[in-house]
Amino acid sequence: METFQILFRSRRRIDREQVEDAIGNYLSALSKNGQIVGDTPTARVSGGYRVFVNVPRADALEVRTGNKWVRRVAKKLIAAGAGEPRVRRLGGEPTSRGPCTCRRPSHFVLFTDFMSDQPPVRCGHCFRPVPLYTFPPTSESGDFQDLLNWQSTYQAMDWLFIGSGAGEHYSHRQMSDYRSPLSQEGREVAATLEAKTRRPVYYYLMKHFGSSDARERRRKCPSCKKSWALTTPLHRIFDFRCDRCRLLSNVAFDVR
Repeated sequence: METFQILFRSRRRIDREQVEDAIGNYLSALSKNGQIVGDTPTARVSGGYRVFVNVPRADALEVRTGNKWVRRVAKKLIAAGAGEPRVRRLGGEPTSRGPCTCRRPSHFVLFTDFMSDQPPVRCGHCFRPVPLYTFPPTSESGDFQDLLNWQSTYQAMDWLFIGSGAGEHYSHRQMSDYRSPLSQEGREVAATLEAKTRRPVYYYLMKHFGSSDARERRRKCPSCKKSWALTTPLHRIFDFRCDRCRLLSNVAFDVR
């Protein structure tokens, strides 16, 4: 990912609340279109506002990447007195992986975890994140709100599981069971993305608890009950793949 600064130079006489609302709406539209990720620290500075954002790729804030909602709220920035956003690249974000550079990935994986601010779609070849704005919109509103909603819910479940408290087994079932509400939501989004891109999109079932390594490796696909074990782990994570059901999984972490 890359870190950018967005500067809004406002007029001297402005309605501060109106300007701040316009900036907030602009950042929200960028987020829903996958152009910025994570938090957006904002400071009121002399002559305007300064915002720091992480983006999935260096071209994320170019005008051509914006959807109709981004363009619409950008016009309202000027009307509110915030002026046109002035963008400056600060450098690479040091803790994240670079984006996918494959010319045409043959398939994708829906994947995230509690630590990740990166886009929740990975290239099936290099396993690097793919900027959402490079895909056709997945939600009816013309952005990626459905995909981002799934990501935030999944990360909340992952946090709950990592906490190892009262919600440990509940959250594990949500992430490991293909019939859970979380998995159903994710698989629906994956199916939508597959229909839009006409390329397979796989859904990952994380599994931590198991009785033995040998028994784990004899597992069948939970959906179609067919063999799905891989001879070599995929991306050092996935031990199972079902091309029919578009599912991936791993040998339970506590027995491998």
